[in-house]
Amino acid sequence: MRVYLLALLAFAVLAVAPFGIGGYETNVLMMVLFFVILAVGLDLVTGYCGQFSFATGAFYGIGAYTAAIMTRDFGTSIWVHLPAGAIVAGLFGLLLGIPALRLKGHFLAIVTIAFQTIVYLVISQWTSFTGGQVGLPMPNAGPVTVFGVTLFEFGSLRSYYWLTLAMTALTMLVAWRLVNSRLGREWVAIRDDETLASAVGLDTTRGKLTAFVAYAALAGVAGVLTAHSLRGVTPDDYTIWISATVVAMMVVGGRGTFIGPILGAVFLAILPELLGKFAEYKMLIYGVLLVLVVTLMPEGVVGRLRARSAR
Repeated sequence: MRVYLLALLAFAVLAVAPFGIGGYETNVLMMVLFFVILAVGLDLVTGYCGQFSFATGAFYGIGAYTAAIMTRDFGTSIWVHLPAGAIVAGLFGLLLGIPALRLKGHFLAIVTIAFQTIVYLVISQWTSFTGGQVGLPMPNAGPVTVFGVTLFEFGSLRSYYWLTLAMTALTMLVAWRLVNSRLGREWVAIRDDETLASAVGLDTTRGKLTAFVAYAALAGVAGVLTAHSLRGVTPDDYTIWISATVVAMMVVGGRGTFIGPILGAVFLAILPELLGKFAEYKMLIYGVLLVLVVTLMPEGVVGRLRARSAR
């Protein structure tokens, strides 16, 4: 019960935050929320199911480009893009999950890096379809209407922020329900001992594929939100550096702990803002933090705290 109350309190504070801060700080908070969705999604497939992936940036970009291309070719709204981005990214997640049926550990990680590279090359080089390096522009998300009555227009930074906050809360709820369901327990069994899980009758094929689909779909939702909030897409927003950053967030916070990747995302997303003129070295700092955490407490910060409290 205390966890739910804290979550509601955090949501309430974040909801009123734009009234007390400026536009730059609101943009930073929105970026933090994007990374929270990405880190929690990665934790589903890596932290809970034990399948390594460095393709988060690829699924993030697939969701974003799905929204941008649908806007250009069909004139559809964000309310269509959100489920469409999740479905398209989820289908690519299913495609990437197939090698996971045969590969493990660093071999699977190499395949996901190759997938990330292929997606980047497609969106940066297929100029006639994706706009190439220039990318694609996007208009405002448009009005929100109920029975023909316009409630408000999407045009202000606050409106995008509140939509991102609402979708972050929804994706966290979905992820929480998944990890506490029978399917989530199957993921943990696969992670801990796949051979034993298969021997006791668990469908490990279904477990791995569903983990990849859920992970990719959440990244796709984050991509749609990012594309609309930035009013456009460019390939350099969806590189392997995004994937590496999200991996660092999950590992530093504590994979397989649910709250760990959220705290890791908040900390590492805000850290460049605290570094000032040293922010350009953020990837170097992320790398050093990753090495230190993997060496000194491989279970992550939250995992270490839980281990200590259990003694």
